[in-house]
Amino acid sequence: MTLSLTERRAALREAASGSATDIAAFARALAGASEEDRAALAKALPPSRLFSAEGPTPRACFVLAALGKPKLVADTLAPADMQRKREYGVLHGAMAPAVIAAGSGRDAPWRAAFIELLAEQYWWGEHLVWPVCHALVQRDGDAPLSVAYLRCFVQQVTAIGADGQLDEDHGKLMAAHLQAHPDWIEREFWALFRVEGMGADYLLIERTGPAWDAAVLALCQDSPAFRKRLLTESLEALLRDFSAKTIAWYLRMHRLADPSAHEVAASPHTYFAVLGTAPSTAVGLAQDMLKRAAGQLDADAMIEAGSAVLTRPEKKLVKAQLGLLAALKTNAEQRDRISEIVGEALEGMPLDLAALARKLVVPSCETQPADANGAARTKDDAGTRVITMPAPRREPLPDLPDQAPAIGDDEELHALIGAQFEGAGHGAVLPRIFDYLAGRPQLPMPEALLRRGAEIIESVWDERHASPRRLLAAALLGRDDVSFKGYARYVVASAGKPDPVGVALQEHAFTSSEYDVETGNWEIRETGTSRWGYQYVPTHSPLALLAGAFHDLRSSRAQGKPFSPPAAVSGQRFVWERVLAEPGEGTFSRDLGVLGEGPKPFWIATGAAREADASASPALDVTAVPAEFTFRAQEAREQDGYDQVVQWTAWLLRSNPDTLAAHFHPMLCAAVQVINVRGLGPLLTALGASRRVPGAPVYSALALAASAKMSEHRAQAAEAIAQLADSGLLDPEPLAAQIAAHLAQGFALAGRLGQTLADAASISALAGCRVLQTLAALLPQIFDVEGKPLAQAGKLIELAVRLSNDYGMPVALPATLAARRKGASVLAVNLRSLEAVVPRVTPLAETAAAAAQQTHAG
Repeated sequence: MTLSLTERRAALREAASGSATDIAAFARALAGASEEDRAALAKALPPSRLFSAEGPTPRACFVLAALGKPKLVADTLAPADMQRKREYGVLHGAMAPAVIAAGSGRDAPWRAAFIELLAEQYWWGEHLVWPVCHALVQRDGDAPLSVAYLRCFVQQVTAIGADGQLDEDHGKLMAAHLQAHPDWIEREFWALFRVEGMGADYLLIERTGPAWDAAVLALCQDSPAFRKRLLTESLEALLRDFSAKTIAWYLRMHRLADPSAHEVAASPHTYFAVLGTAPSTAVGLAQDMLKRAAGQLDADAMIEAGSAVLTRPEKKLVKAQLGLLAALKTNAEQRDRISEIVGEALEGMPLDLAALARKLVVPSCETQPADANGAARTKDDAGTRVITMPAPRREPLPDLPDQAPAIGDDEELHALIGAQFEGAGHGAVLPRIFDYLAGRPQLPMPEALLRRGAEIIESVWDERHASPRRLLAAALLGRDDVSFKGYARYVVASAGKPDPVGVALQEHAFTSSEYDVETGNWEIRETGTSRWGYQYVPTHSPLALLAGAFHDLRSSRAQGKPFSPPAAVSGQRFVWERVLAEPGEGTFSRDLGVLGEGPKPFWIATGAAREADASASPALDVTAVPAEFTFRAQEAREQDGYDQVVQWTAWLLRSNPDTLAAHFHPMLCAAVQVINVRGLGPLLTALGASRRVPGAPVYSALALAASAKMSEHRAQAAEAIAQLADSGLLDPEPLAAQIAAHLAQGFALAGRLGQTLADAASISALAGCRVLQTLAALLPQIFDVEGKPLAQAGKLIELAVRLSNDYGMPVALPATLAARRKGASVLAVNLRSLEAVVPRVTPLAETAAAAAQQTHAG
């Protein structure tokens, strides 16, 4: 007969007054109770009350598990302090039956949650955790097993035996234990192959991996059926879309089972399916197994299954797949199909593999024999006609009409200011805002906009930073306490020396203490004060120039008088000198550590013309960039609204792209070393869209950006290079010179540069041709002082080979490279391929020449 809730409460109260060893009364009171009833009863008898009063007695454990929530039960059974853990450890054997009995009466979701939480406590309570979790798992039959529980199982089996045993002996004990518990094999062991995460368990693959290998091998030897299932389960685990990090044990188990050629041939489609998975280790396993049965496979299925592998980036996998295709027994139709799929993959294949791949390509009757690069030459191409590529432009492009009309009315102004406040406005919009407000010094702002401006001032709080939206808000609200005084250098006053000039020092009291062993107390050893502050360094940096414009706007509104807004600087001609200089100390020396030690590259305008022109506009002054290197690099990493700063500066110096590039070399150097550098995208957009003929500082900026640490920045550099090429302004010779200088001095990396240049070449035919010409000029300069090719210079040579072949334009090998043509290395193969390019007309070359000619007509 089912008890009512009132009857259950009375029965619980009566049971609580009984013996501390008797759980029968509690079991009767709770028999058949729903989870809702148990939640209500827990208010009458809190689950942990008896446990707190009596400790882990059987009835306290029963009530705890019968009425508590899963986390409360697990946390109570797993005490935080070590003393209680030691006490409970002695009682685990007595606690387990009560917890199992109580847990068996709970519903399945409660048990699943409890098992998950308790299994994580195996490290302290194996004598309680495993019996309880295992018994409750058996109670739910086919319920899915969790990672925590399976790890508990692995630990339980691993614990069989003693430390110091040989792996083989340890494994035999584990195997014997599993054979004595066949239900463990059927449920827990095979579940290891179905639950993601277990394939990377450190006990299985690292700490006791060899012992587990010995255990599984013993089970295979004793039971052919176990071995057969191991082959199946380990393969199916590779098809469950688990991540590459979690399949190591499955690969290990399959190789341990060591399938024969006949066994592989009996289930080829499963191995074919593994070929199509993402983890390279799984694909490699499938290739190794299929190689054993190559002569017994369905050739058509093998050809189709392996086609995707040929386009993978892992050279080892591509080479193995080519070997598998070559080993197949095929007819003429199948050989044609192999030729087709291999031919399609040839274009993106590394050149050393391409030589192997071409052996599988059937020559076409419509072509002449392929040249050394594998590109078939048509009869029409065999002539002597050569494409002449026009030189880059030497004059600037005509200026485009102003694409940003003046602000039409107050409503448009308010919308633009609102966007700036939210960090969504473009920096090139700021000149339009300045122009509109310059002649309207008394124009009121909407109350809502002023409230938002006040919020901006408070939220972007650091007065040492020239956040554009914060300074704009201060100008509109007339806040003269919010300004940019210059770069802030942190200084500490030294005792006995004069105070730093112009620094408002703050005092900070400090004490230092030491521990007295005899008294057991901390004794004050020293008291004193430290005095520190910020020294503001005047600057003509873009940040300061923009802050100055905001200052003029604030003064104009405070005085009710118009002001002259900043105007774009007219184009100036300078003679630029590349210098290596030690950066200034900046704010903290740790910043230089992040950006790398040693001199950095800078650009200085030289000659009397520079002095006369720079005096006309402080924006043209780049003399202080080396001293401000750390300040400028750090603001690019931390400054709020730095993209807008760069966009505004790009507008200001739109006729002076070299000066623009020179200003931001600290930002570019930082981007090579670290991620999350702001402002690089806007700078590259401006340089790519420039209408002026680039000088050395622009090419230096492109070379550094092409070697940036973030792939996003490198992609933006590729777009800028391609855009300049398509406008006819990119000159390969000076670009190659800057790339070579940065490579030689360690400011750029050849591997990153190779990828960026390849991306730029893929954007247009003309960009690809200019990249090829850049590489041709660069190859003689990619050696270190000992005459060896720079690290990853092979990436640049490989790209030169591919583009040279695509455009039919040979590249001369410098003598230092020609000497390295012999041998089977990747470099040697690439050099021989480069040398073998035959001059010919290609569609890409024709398209590039036509595009280059068009740029001169503009």
